[in-house]
Amino acid sequence: MNSPSQSAENLIIGLGIVLLLATAFALIDGRLPPAECPASTSGLEDVCTSSSVIGWLIPGTAVLCLTLGISSRMAHNSGRTSFLDRFFTNESESEIVKRVSADYEDEYDTDRLSGAWANMEAKMLESTHSEEE
Repeated sequence: MNSPSQSAENLIIGLGIVLLLATAFALIDGRLPPAECPASTSGLEDVCTSSSVIGWLIPGTAVLCLTLGISSRMAHNSGRTSFLDRFFTNESESEIVKRVSADYEDEYDTDRLSGAWANMEAKMLESTHSEEE
């Protein structure tokens, strides 16, 4: 199973590929270029879907996602830490299970906690008893 960081980079690369596909469909449909509709040469009004600058947001995001995902993948393959490691852990599943179970045991170990309170109370009683003598 992948670490959360590797899963995030897979998602980013997948999003980049999907956005690249959407860009290809927009190019085929004629929605990206031209930015303005050409003048009609025939007497009939040709249907032209002009695009705005916002239309270039999808190809730009596709390039950004692919660049970030591939650079993160190359960093992981070369043994370096990637920028995604700051946001997602790069631990394996077994390491995550060990860490979470240790945190759970520390938090919910009532025997240890009640024993610590009992020891502290016993020390307080001993110190007050020795002060009275």
